[in-house]
Amino acid sequence: MKDYILYYDSGTSNTRAYLLDRDFQVRYTVKKAVGSKDSAIAGSNRVLIEGLWELYNSVLSANALEEGDISAIYASGMITCAYGLKEVPHLALPLTVEELAGGLVPFLEGTLFHRELVLVPGLKTVHDDITFVNNMRGEEIEIVGALDELQSMGAPHDLALILPGSHPHVTCLQGEQITGIISNFTGELFHAIQKETILSPVLQWDGSPPDRAMVLKGYENLEKFGFNRALYICRAMDAFGEGTPAQRFSYGEGVILGGVRQSLEYYCRNFWPGCRTAALVSDEFMYQLFSILLEDSPCIDQVLWLPISEGKSYGVNGLKKILSRRQ
Repeated sequence: MKDYILYYDSGTSNTRAYLLDRDFQVRYTVKKAVGSKDSAIAGSNRVLIEGLWELYNSVLSANALEEGDISAIYASGMITCAYGLKEVPHLALPLTVEELAGGLVPFLEGTLFHRELVLVPGLKTVHDDITFVNNMRGEEIEIVGALDELQSMGAPHDLALILPGSHPHVTCLQGEQITGIISNFTGELFHAIQKETILSPVLQWDGSPPDRAMVLKGYENLEKFGFNRALYICRAMDAFGEGTPAQRFSYGEGVILGGVRQSLEYYCRNFWPGCRTAALVSDEFMYQLFSILLEDSPCIDQVLWLPISEGKSYGVNGLKKILSRRQ
């Protein structure tokens, strides 16, 4: 009997494979440092296919399974971009869970798998002005996976769901309908500044919780002086020994992540008037950080937290919900 499903969550740099039983319980997981970035660099997706195949065989071997024991293979994330396994067009918002379920794309991989993989498409907003065009690949399945938990928390019908990461996305939810996206660049920006500029010593987290006063100071200076000058103040703090390392780090986070608050407030005022609640799918540090950033926002009244952990996958939860709605 084919009791198992294999699910790939494939990003820019890493891919994780999940072995799921018929109840969508995670029985095994394994990760490999391979993603769409590697295909882009190589000029071919062969390296990604080989990585997926290696993960597949690792799952089978570790669980004493044969290929016939896997009833289906699903994949989401950057695996559907131009440098992934197969480019799949984004689905346009607004969109329901049922519509996303109806948009799954079967793909016959004939290089190594010689079987069908079912791909979950990303989402996009449509607008005549490119300023208001946003898109995501991979976060859509996590959003769907968070819906039941939000409902159990008593979350309001309209809310902004924030998913921090390399490209943090803020999604407008109206019940189970996804109606809008704000895409940001803060994760990659933080990494680039931390690794390649003189601010590297400032942007090293020591594990301390965010310093409220310094996060707010960073945001205040972002509003007052703009990004360039506000960020340079980090350099001045470091050069003249102003504050502790944790305080300087918190200030930098306030500047860099403050842009997410700015864009969210713009959208709440102009496009999402009923949205006065934000919810975060994140670790505790990011929840604390955004709670501070949004505490005096004229547009957001409360911030809810959906914690992430090694033993919990909103992507797996999302896959389960999508397949339950598939006609």
